Amino acid sequence: MLNEHTLSGIGPGTMLLATTGEIPVEWLAPGDKLITRDHGAQEVLHIVRMKVLPSGAPPPPPIVFLPGEYGPGGKLTEKLRVAPGTRALVKRPECEAFFGTDEVLARFSDLSRRGEPRADPSMGGLSYHIVVMRRHEIINAGSLWIESMDAEKARQTELPPAVQRATELFDPAARAPRRCLSAPETALLRGAVPQEVSLLDLLAA
Repeated sequence: MLNEHTLSGIGPGTMLLATTGEIPVEWLAPGDKLITRDHGAQEVLHIVRMKVLPSGAPPPPPIVFLPGEYGPGGKLTEKLRVAPGTRALVKRPECEAFFGTDEVLARFSDLSRRGEPRADPSMGGLSYHIVVMRRHEIINAGSLWIESMDAEKARQTELPPAVQRATELFDPAARAPRRCLSAPETALLRGAVPQEVSLLDLLAA
């Protein structure tokens, strides 16, 4: 079920790395090609613009990163907003110790130590942009590596018919690009990382 905890999407104003350079997520269209972590340039099949959840409830406030904060690739130059249920690519020595791999995917909401989302009065109306690609990919948003639409979620009946048609191109045997941590697994990892390590410090460059 798609809900406030599992919704994976990109918030307004976020810049995505495409073959033509960085573009705002609002400008993204089917046929555009985004740079992926594992498979080079890959085509966008569909974008879901979601202003309310399938239940009719409003979407959850985004997790916000501000220009000037230091990410894995250096200082962030653009504001980045993501739905709390979006998975980010994490790379830490503790991943190898606990999960037998140096990179994993984990939800921002599970990685964050914030009790409440950071206020973002400049945002205006909130809508999330869900990028559907042939595979479950890792794409670059605001210089951070995050997931595109999970194929399993894309097949859910509450999403638009166009998304259902796009999912016919998915390989049903395809696996997630990295191990996807559950909330308890992410808590285990977070508990093993020193307190002074920020969320951004956990992410892969």
